[in-house]
Amino acid sequence: MPKRTLYPVTYDRGTYSTTGKTKPYHWSYFIRLEIKGNSNLGIAHQLRGMPGAFYYQGPEKVDLSKSGSLKEELEVGEVDDAKLGKVHELLKDVTIDNVESSGWNCQDWALAGMEKLKAEGFVYDYLTAEALKNWMKEG
Repeated sequence: MPKRTLYPVTYDRGTYSTTGKTKPYHWSYFIRLEIKGNSNLGIAHQLRGMPGAFYYQGPEKVDLSKSGSLKEELEVGEVDDAKLGKVHELLKDVTIDNVESSGWNCQDWALAGMEKLKAEGFVYDYLTAEALKNWMKEG
């Protein structure tokens, strides 16, 4: 059974208009299905919304090569084709904090998701949340 590579990916969201400071990067998960010509096709799992109104809508088919704001992608594991649905099941059970003032965001969701994915064997054993945070940081 083919194995698909699992990546957390980050996207640049620009800067705050009032301060000029860089906004925190958007983090999501990407499972590569195929590279075809200039296309990087796969499945994205990401938190949507904004503080106080975050939600996870489930797997989305994407072409990563069409994302102009993509900053980083880091291979963290593999998923068998037969278990692609299990990734969704695990990520939909990640607790979402919808307290607007908490400071919680998609990065926190991705880190909590990584722990669930790791426990299921989708993330390499040696990777830690701290290592992921250091690799995926802004700037």
